[in-house]
Amino acid sequence: MVNADSSQLKTQVLLFFIENTAWPLFIIIYFILGFIRPVLFSFEFMKYVVYVMVPLGFAITAQAICLIARALDLSVGSIVGLSAAVAGVILMDYPGFPAELSFLLPVVIGMLCGMFNGFFIGYLRLNPFVVTLATMMAFQGLKIIVLRGFTIPSNYLPEIYMLPGSDIGMSMLSFAIFLIIIWFFLRHTKPGIHIYGLGGNPDAAAMMGIDPRKMYFVVFTLSGLFAGLSGLYYTGFNRSVPVTLGNQVLFPSFAAAVIGGIPLQGGRGSVLNVAGGALLLGVVEAFLVTFAISPEARIVGYGMLVLIAVVVNQARESMRDSLLRRL
Repeated sequence: MVNADSSQLKTQVLLFFIENTAWPLFIIIYFILGFIRPVLFSFEFMKYVVYVMVPLGFAITAQAICLIARALDLSVGSIVGLSAAVAGVILMDYPGFPAELSFLLPVVIGMLCGMFNGFFIGYLRLNPFVVTLATMMAFQGLKIIVLRGFTIPSNYLPEIYMLPGSDIGMSMLSFAIFLIIIWFFLRHTKPGIHIYGLGGNPDAAAMMGIDPRKMYFVVFTLSGLFAGLSGLYYTGFNRSVPVTLGNQVLFPSFAAAVIGGIPLQGGRGSVLNVAGGALLLGVVEAFLVTFAISPEARIVGYGMLVLIAVVVNQARESMRDSLLRRL
């Protein structure tokens, strides 16, 4: 009996580590890269890495919510760029707009884009991949049209609007607060539990009275909300709205969410581990920057990272299934 209990405890501990792979991976890779480049061990350098990853962290959260529901949002990066672009143009063309309410602009625009996706996916029952592929291209084109091909500089934007993304302390603290709020929503509220149920088994969820149309609408609305927040924080971080904003968000957001423990099969995972995936991505990118690797070459790295994320997901699921058979 003692041996059986000990074996069961060991299996449960291993399952815990498998479900939270991002943090051990982050620690191991951080120390390996740090020994190669000791500057990574600097507190100031690490603080800057965390700060840099906050805007992307919001986009990763947006993708993670969709993956939990067994969907993929290819339009995340385009929503990030479009929400920042439309908000920037409104604030530039209408300087009388209340600065205190300016924070809401990219969030509302992001939510509207998410609702657009959610309507077609939820209520018209179209494939999420096809819908978000179409809106990815549409939103990307709209961003370029709205910006007229030009960057909006900081002198056209209220200082208070750029504060969340430009202030290091506020940026990191607010991201942590938003992450805890969405974690609580997903884990401890009825709609959040329904999202996990939808991702785990859509047919069984429907039989239990969960309306998949409504839940997909909620999922993509939340995804749009966090993509809009990402647009807000990217604007503050860049102190501008560049025409390229959001172009390189999609693949890192997918890779970090999967490495962060959100399985491609949906129905499991914690958005808190998104922070681990984001930090892992940030440390790798910072390491490449110290070697003066060009942005173009880093795109190659992102492609490999997506492949690694899929391999990690496959290995994690195989190990998890093997351990569950022991219980």
